[in-house]
Amino acid sequence: MRVEIKATSDGIGYASKNAYEWEGKSYDADIQDKDRVEILNEGTIEEGKFGPQHYFKIKTRNGEKKAPFNQSSINVVAKTLGTETSEWVGKTVTVLTKKGVFAGNKGIAAYFVTEGWYLDEYGDLVENVEVEKVAPVFTPKTDTEARNEAIRNQDVSEPTF
Repeated sequence: MRVEIKATSDGIGYASKNAYEWEGKSYDADIQDKDRVEILNEGTIEEGKFGPQHYFKIKTRNGEKKAPFNQSSINVVAKTLGTETSEWVGKTVTVLTKKGVFAGNKGIAAYFVTEGWYLDEYGDLVENVEVEKVAPVFTPKTDTEARNEAIRNQDVSEPTF
């Protein structure tokens, strides 16, 4: 049997969405809702619990960490920054977090998004699209419509003959 050697760690810790303690020191969560983080590398693909997972090195409040980008995050970032991840390096994205039950476990999902994206009241990623305001268009009434409106609006106390 032949086995394949896969990198399991590159010496960088994973970004935590919860406060933690390390070597006797307390830290705030590495990434929190509305944080702005810088993407530091082109990303790697590592085997996760549910198959291949895209990981990117990001600059957090607690230093450089590795964070998984889910497919929703990849779709949003690629829409703005392009599909070549080397073009993402040095760019800043916003972290959006959502508490929920994922694969049967309570947790916090992190989404990495570009400007103009938010989580709606159902927890779905939505792009903030400006709706162009257009003045209403009124068409003139035909002669028949004008006569009918005049009849409808006449004072009923006046005789019509």
